[in-house]
Amino acid sequence: MAGSGHRRLALIAVLAASVAAAGCSGTGGKPPDVAAEVNDAKVPSSDVERLTVQYISASAASGGKVEEGPAAGQPLKPLDKKVGRRYVLEYLIRLTLLKQLAADNGVAADSEDLLNKALGVAPDSEFTDSAYTREDLKNGLMAGNVSKKLAEKLFPNVAVSDSDLEKHWEIVKDRFKAGWTASIRAAFLPTKAAAEELRQKVMAGAPFDETANGLGAAKAGSMGQISSGTEELSVELRNLIGTLHKGELSPPAQAADGYLVFLCEDRQDTTEQSFAQVRPQVLSAVQDQKRQRLFADWLDQREKKAAVKVASFYGKWNRERGSVN
Repeated sequence: MAGSGHRRLALIAVLAASVAAAGCSGTGGKPPDVAAEVNDAKVPSSDVERLTVQYISASAASGGKVEEGPAAGQPLKPLDKKVGRRYVLEYLIRLTLLKQLAADNGVAADSEDLLNKALGVAPDSEFTDSAYTREDLKNGLMAGNVSKKLAEKLFPNVAVSDSDLEKHWEIVKDRFKAGWTASIRAAFLPTKAAAEELRQKVMAGAPFDETANGLGAAKAGSMGQISSGTEELSVELRNLIGTLHKGELSPPAQAADGYLVFLCEDRQDTTEQSFAQVRPQVLSAVQDQKRQRLFADWLDQREKKAAVKVASFYGKWNRERGSVN
């Protein structure tokens, strides 16, 4: 429980930190107590330094590669600490400003989702081995929640043309075709005989994962939700899973170096829906997209007007670009 909790919490914080914009180099020496002031609200250097260490570590561990261009497939260079500091400081400046704007507009700076509630009641032991504090992680959740609430309050009515709806429908209409969604468990076994034995024992009432492991499975466990539109699976495997109903096991499916067996734990089938049937959903989606663009422009203007001072140790605030230079 604790181990999975740490991984989950770290992931949230990394996602929050990744919203930061680009920065450049800085000076050496010891950081001052205050990294920046945003309309007189202070951003402690201790927060910048602590999150920078975690951000750089997470970036190095991600093993990301360049997907396009001349350097496609090449590993990304390790993030420089000076650059990382600016990424994090810019994020914290925006987070501080966002809290202020929420207060000015009567929007509660919190998140009411289940994950935020879980953070609030999680025991202190969940954070023992994590460099992220409970407050760091709540801030990450808060940012998205407040942005959405502010956007809805500032731009409650967003005009959408029929042309806008038609364009969006062309993009999303495949999601509303007839299909299925199933909760699937899978086991990868070394031989067809072992796969057949697994099927026989599970049909007789034996537990799926434990039985598969006892038969030498390399992997056995939940695949989560699989649907008729899941692109990560081959067409052959997707079609095989699509034949299963709740409680059914697939015949052994040959794969590289072994055989796969699938167990359908649950399944829901959906009929095709027309544009007329889902028009309210399409309208809401297009309105949300336009609202977020309007909010982004509004926030950019507020950022340019904000009184931001950055300690010389980190650089200088560029009001027009919203970055630390």
